[in-house]
Amino acid sequence: MNKTREAEALDAYSSLVNFAAERVGPAVVKIETKVAHARGKDRGQGQGSGVIFRRDGQILTNAHVVEGARAVRVVLADGRQFEAGVLGTDRAHDIAEIRIGARNLPVAELSERPLKVGQLVVAVGNPFGLGWTVTSGVVSALNRELPNPRGGKLTDLIQTDAPINPGSSGGPLVDSQGRIVGITTAIVPFAQGLGFAVPTSTALRILGKFIVPERSTSALSLGLGGTQTNIAEWIVTRNRLPNKEGVLVLEIKPDSPAAKASLKLNDVIVDVNGKAVRTPQDMAKELEQFKGGDTVSVGFLRDSTKRKVTVTLNDKQNVGT
Repeated sequence: MNKTREAEALDAYSSLVNFAAERVGPAVVKIETKVAHARGKDRGQGQGSGVIFRRDGQILTNAHVVEGARAVRVVLADGRQFEAGVLGTDRAHDIAEIRIGARNLPVAELSERPLKVGQLVVAVGNPFGLGWTVTSGVVSALNRELPNPRGGKLTDLIQTDAPINPGSSGGPLVDSQGRIVGITTAIVPFAQGLGFAVPTSTALRILGKFIVPERSTSALSLGLGGTQTNIAEWIVTRNRLPNKEGVLVLEIKPDSPAAKASLKLNDVIVDVNGKAVRTPQDMAKELEQFKGGDTVSVGFLRDSTKRKVTVTLNDKQNVGT
């Protein structure tokens, strides 16, 4: 190959990698997990990556990135930060879904198109917490198996030589069009060019098992939707809370009772009329005894401090998600 053709080939390769990275990049997020510090402050306990696949804040990542975390924070490519609720984890396939309280977010396309060995792929993630990083390579093999550190085997994996480093786990592996073909999950320590990803087809099958709480009874009464979330121990202690869990608010319907009471996305509801709640189901149970026009007090956390607001309920049949 002469120098002109070599330069043209490199330019073509670079253009493909650049196009794929720019297309998926805005949807790639950094995930930080936290635990309580003995002195009463949060400290970082782990980090990984994820990718937004729905505009209402639903994010794909690895189960091992978020499993067991007391708090999960998501940092978007534009620098915005949100607390996240874990909607579900599947340890056997190392897939998890989390959600943040935001709308109209950039998303990446999920693709189930068949892959071929030798096909160009690009990995985007946050290795070692360095922020948005792009690596490229090819599909080295398909249908690989690896021991799962959490028990059993990870099966049907994509093997790639695109470098995957700690902190990149949970990020997307994409094709030349920026479509997600897998979620990076593992590397073989001390080996070069041995990275692995869970295929998108597997991830989609797992996502079908996770129930997104968009239409809970609590949403029909207050006009909000949320999911159970963990509360750091120092926040529990400082605010004298009876539980270490609450309901993270992920959506609020315009003109709903919640909106009129100035509740906000990422508030964590901890009690309804003085009765502690841990889940959307707990909220639904407490609200069953009321009707439209009744007022209830709602205790919630904002900026790590407990606050209280009075909410006037609408009729359940008149309030949607």
